[in-house]
Amino acid sequence: MKFKIIIFLLFGAMSVMLTSCAIPANKEQYLKGFERFVKDVEKNSPDFKISDWRWANKKYRKYTDEWYHKFRDELTVTERMHVAGLKIRYNLLKEGTSSSRIIDKRVEEELNRLGKDLDKYLDENLDRDIERISKGAREIGDSALKVMEDVLNEIRKEKE
Repeated sequence: MKFKIIIFLLFGAMSVMLTSCAIPANKEQYLKGFERFVKDVEKNSPDFKISDWRWANKKYRKYTDEWYHKFRDELTVTERMHVAGLKIRYNLLKEGTSSSRIIDKRVEEELNRLGKDLDKYLDENLDRDIERISKGAREIGDSALKVMEDVLNEIRKEKE
């Protein structure tokens, strides 16, 4: 029986300690925690996966909704501006990451499409175009040779 009471008390004490660390008790803890949270996201967001963003978004909503409303009346104008700045920083990180994912996906799709077009060209038209280029080069060579012969003939005539 004593063992169960001790375990219960330890579990309760640990729960209170964890809860007190997670939920800010005053506006100073709120501001420091929000600042630390945004800095952590700034530092780690390049490596975030979708699950990381889900966790960050939940935490962000705690800071911007639940906890903000709890301390809003205690915040000075400067502190409210600081909170607004933290919100902007977070949202820029979030949007930047999603935008880059969208852009990366579109670039990948475009490269795949271009690759398919190139494969199709190589299969269907390359031999024909090489033949045309060779024919054109021969014609240019023949024309250049004819021009050179004409120039040399003119020079000979002038010397005579």
